[in-house]
Amino acid sequence: MQETWVAENSPTGTNPTITLRSFEKVSNPKSIHGIYPYRGKMSAIDAAHVISQLSSTDNLLDPFCGTGTIVYEAQARGMKAIGVDNNPIACAVARGKTEPVYVDATIHHLESAVEEAQNSKSYPSMPTGPACYFHPDTANQIMSMLHVSEDFSAFETSVLYGSICVAARACNGWIWTSTSVGRLNPPLRQVDFYKILMRKARKHIVYVRGRPQAAIHQYDTRRIFDVIPPKSIDVVYSSPPYFDALDYTGYYTKIVLEVLGVDRGTVRDGLIQRYSTYRDDMMKAMKAIDRVVKEDAIIIFVVGDRMVHRKLIRGSEFFTKIAPWGEPYTVERSYTNTPSKMWDKINNTQRKEQVIVWDLGRSR
Repeated sequence: MQETWVAENSPTGTNPTITLRSFEKVSNPKSIHGIYPYRGKMSAIDAAHVISQLSSTDNLLDPFCGTGTIVYEAQARGMKAIGVDNNPIACAVARGKTEPVYVDATIHHLESAVEEAQNSKSYPSMPTGPACYFHPDTANQIMSMLHVSEDFSAFETSVLYGSICVAARACNGWIWTSTSVGRLNPPLRQVDFYKILMRKARKHIVYVRGRPQAAIHQYDTRRIFDVIPPKSIDVVYSSPPYFDALDYTGYYTKIVLEVLGVDRGTVRDGLIQRYSTYRDDMMKAMKAIDRVVKEDAIIIFVVGDRMVHRKLIRGSEFFTKIAPWGEPYTVERSYTNTPSKMWDKINNTQRKEQVIVWDLGRSR
């Protein structure tokens, strides 16, 4: 979620465990996090600030990790970090951010793959659905790279996926935003996908740390205890799925899934993003999380107010009611100069975002 906002330090309760700062800008273009335009991505600057207040010896879990912003920033802090998400694209990118790479060898391998793709005479055509977003020559380059990508590392794969997104924007004259897909803008421009891929690889590889080792599990958080040992987690820090049913298989991810020939409906079925079942699904997820945290764990959720069926739902109140951990304290943020401000004007509302903290060592 790369937005600008003002934080109001107004915790309920006493002696807050986690404090916040006000940031005028929370996006950082000089980082690994621009490698892929995932919807709902939280601020890396904000994540790093919260994580800086935690012990580097803590085991941290992000049970809804998306493309791994929190996991990466925890890794940078020297923490043992684990991410769980059931979206294969998100997990691929998260691994690409956090698995170790050898810079020179990786760049050389990608250059060799580009040369092989350029000389390839046999590769599949792009599926009809996503082909409408690309100039035919660019589409052929994308498919030729996919054809030679079977031995790609996690970083190389994440660069490939992110480059598909950049190429879609470029073919449509850059009128789409960095996170939202717009209408087709014919005539579609021809762009060199190979150059886009190599430029993205060189830009982002310098930020990969790879140590200490992080773990990314593609799995359903409602059964997180299948992949995380019981009572092993010191800190849970996450931005759970939005309860207004944000489609995490939409926008650029929709294009990538279709290019890969992955059934989008099947991916969506494994995610928590249906408003009708959201409450029950999140209760199952939070009970599952409770099984893997230690008795004195800290649990931090970043949530927000949402308009659902013209009704404003306050995120902190919603999650406090369904959580198994008792009364938390919260810190609230007001949005400024963001898309949220536009929707607040349309709906005559003033939505806010909250950071909810359950400090189990103090409440139990």
